[in-house]
Amino acid sequence: MILAGGASRRMGRDKLLLEVGGVSLLRRVKDAISALCEDVILVGHSAASLEGVRRIPDERSGRQGPLAGLEAGLAAARHRPVFVAAGDLPFLPTELVGALLERLEQAGACVVVPFHGGRLHPLCAVYDRGVLPDVRSALDREVRSVSEFVGTLNRVEFVEEELRRFGDPGLFLMNVNSPEDLAWARRRAVS
Repeated sequence: MILAGGASRRMGRDKLLLEVGGVSLLRRVKDAISALCEDVILVGHSAASLEGVRRIPDERSGRQGPLAGLEAGLAAARHRPVFVAAGDLPFLPTELVGALLERLEQAGACVVVPFHGGRLHPLCAVYDRGVLPDVRSALDREVRSVSEFVGTLNRVEFVEEELRRFGDPGLFLMNVNSPEDLAWARRRAVS
């Protein structure tokens, strides 16, 4: 599953259509997850589309952010483990996707989330579809932060030290949130 938004205020247009290394951000994320996730969903208001990607809107009006996107994605998911990736992760390794999916099964957790740089990365994580009622409850309480939501759960597995085996976590967990991020990612893609 891919979480996405529409036009970014900071970027001036739909981020998922931006290219890094000649490939759109949406395609880069889809390619990283589609080998292991047979049901790829694009949630939100993006104008981007790709063959093999199912598009669904948020369930709630008013663009309530990534947690509302998580709600819609979990509700539409066809499988219990759901890999959630922001659509603007240009360097997401397929091996990380597989390891996090496997860890969810082994740990009996409801979420497996990377922890790097002093913070959680809940939009590059695996969720058990069973947390959907918790997501809805959090949204009803006006929680909007996915990190805050994850902090309310009991069975969360954090992945930190193991991240290095997939490369530089600072690279593969980076989001393209500004023109500077985009320029940096483009430079990295050609080096």
